[in-house]
Amino acid sequence: MRTFTSEYADVDFLEDDRLVLLSWKQEAHLINYRQPAEAALELIRKYDCDFVIDARNGFEDDKADVCWGFAYLLPQMSKTGCENVWFIMNDASADYLKNEMNMWEREFSKYFTVRRAESLERIKEQINMNIVYKDTHDFSAEELKRLFLSVEWSSGHFPEKLQTAMKNFSTVYSAWDGEKLIGMICAMDDGIMNAYVHYLLVDPQYHGITVGRTLVDMMKEHYKDYLRIAVIAYNNELHFYRNCGFKEADDASPMFITSLWT
Repeated sequence: MRTFTSEYADVDFLEDDRLVLLSWKQEAHLINYRQPAEAALELIRKYDCDFVIDARNGFEDDKADVCWGFAYLLPQMSKTGCENVWFIMNDASADYLKNEMNMWEREFSKYFTVRRAESLERIKEQINMNIVYKDTHDFSAEELKRLFLSVEWSSGHFPEKLQTAMKNFSTVYSAWDGEKLIGMICAMDDGIMNAYVHYLLVDPQYHGITVGRTLVDMMKEHYKDYLRIAVIAYNNELHFYRNCGFKEADDASPMFITSLWT
């Protein structure tokens, strides 16, 4: 569904894939740049979906627009349900455009998972991968070791302990690509009021296709009648948990006694 068009850009909502697509036709500045960007932002707000920027035919390098994007557009997007941003580029893109994209990617990465792709078709392939979600507490030590070390968590060096931990958690949901364990979320609870999400991790090869968001949604649904769901979030993941509905406490901080180094 096309919602905006000009000689500079088109904005489409791809309902089946839950994507907003901003396709630049040529380099744009000021109102010609900001109008399509704001049209895309409104769709992202409305549908809480992810964002694709097709920059193969142009973008912008005006300092005022860059400042506007960094100071307004990206912070506003971070308040929506958007988790993933894709840039469509190709090897033939001009060097100046590649440099521009590198700059924008660094800034987007402060709020979102950012990936590049050669085409919209490739993005759709990634999104529509046949991921299966399971409710199980049984995992092999090797499956757990591979997954935890894929995100460089030191607990992956203790796979047998992880096996026991998985059996003792109140709730465990996992994501699988065929026979490969690619993500999981684990929680403990008191049976009626409070639940604590202890682990949420996704193999980096599968970032950007909503695996983490799906696992969180499953856990939120499971504990929907509880009065509190708590999570300790790494600082660089705060935007993800905010987009999932969590809020930082104003009067509390996490504290640990731990033998783990990550």
